[in-house]
Amino acid sequence: MWWRHDRREPRPGTVRTQGEYMTDETRAHYLASGAGESSDDLDRLDLIRDVLRGDSTWTEPPPQVLEAVLSALDQNRPAPALGSVGVEERRWPLLTAVIGSAVALIALVLASLSVIDATTAETLVAMTGTELQPAATGRAAIHPTGSGWWIRLELADLPPAPEGSYYEGWVWNDEGEGVSIGTFHMRDGGADPVVLWSGVDMDSYPSIWVTLEPEDEGPEASGHVVMTGRLPESSGA
Repeated sequence: MWWRHDRREPRPGTVRTQGEYMTDETRAHYLASGAGESSDDLDRLDLIRDVLRGDSTWTEPPPQVLEAVLSALDQNRPAPALGSVGVEERRWPLLTAVIGSAVALIALVLASLSVIDATTAETLVAMTGTELQPAATGRAAIHPTGSGWWIRLELADLPPAPEGSYYEGWVWNDEGEGVSIGTFHMRDGGADPVVLWSGVDMDSYPSIWVTLEPEDEGPEASGHVVMTGRLPESSGA
């Protein structure tokens, strides 16, 4: 039941809101209707409803996401000061905790889904060695982003570039025009993927080359092509 402008001590299990005390029995009605609250409180309740109504709130996250959320909450949970919390300050403790946890969880889930989507949307291109490096093999994973085309090369049996030289990635169109997408050397074992970026449309520049370039020459592509690959015609990258 409700007590309006009642100066008595609140009963156990009640929450005070704008001079009134709410029992556990009426709290569900309060959350559903938002009766008696200011516009700020109603906006806050609308936010809670939107969060709880969203399908992503109830989607089970990957195990690593839940572990990250629980770890973050443990590290950032403040120790309460004894006797410092008044009735008014306890007004939204549970809802604040629920909203904070839900927002953190949703953010991590969305970030994870973005990473998963980036992986599943990749276009894979087989990379093969030329007569200069016939043993070299690998693949290029290509994914469009808001800033360009992200290209990850995973190469095997391509030896390190000799001192005084480096490898350079290129994309080429069918008119024989090439654009550099970055350089690398493979001198530290070559176990890590090579990440390159293209600022031109990969559908218009579907061929991928790796060349060996001397450091003392200009920016033009040399004739030392060591690996090649080409996007499928309907890649949509």
